[in-house]
Amino acid sequence: MATEAAFPTLKPAFTALLSIAPGLPVGTLSAGQNLTWVNILSGTLVSEPEYPVQVNATLVSGADWIHGDPSGKIQRLDVRSIFKTDDGALLNFSYLGAIHMDSEIASIFQGTAKPGLVTSWRGATHKFIQTGTEKYKRVEDDVFVAVGRFHVKEDAVIVEYKISYVEHE
Repeated sequence: MATEAAFPTLKPAFTALLSIAPGLPVGTLSAGQNLTWVNILSGTLVSEPEYPVQVNATLVSGADWIHGDPSGKIQRLDVRSIFKTDDGALLNFSYLGAIHMDSEIASIFQGTAKPGLVTSWRGATHKFIQTGTEKYKRVEDDVFVAVGRFHVKEDAVIVEYKISYVEHE
């Protein structure tokens, strides 16, 4: 007899902090979306203590191809990056997601945000991590979701992600 399906449980996995450059507007695409390219200048990816694979990594390279809906209410993320762990392993870290725009986040995209601004958690993403290093192979098998927010500093904009993995039977 089949049992009723249970909702999955989210468990803490990583915190990511990414310093981003101002976006470079590519323009309006034929489908009507605006494309903006954002260079990720630096970043860290660190495991939460209870996650089974301990990662302490820094960004090697990364960028975001942001597709803005014609309405301006949603920015769709397409991030591709490489991180290097403290023991030399490389992690391909990519994600898709969406930012639900509000006036504070719009000020960041427009370059008018004031230092000290910390936005609400308005970004949601699905993360993918790949590696050729056996020690970290479990990260390829887990399913990750995250919420994100922005921190505006005097000389930088930092994107903070709290990343969870889906625990299931």
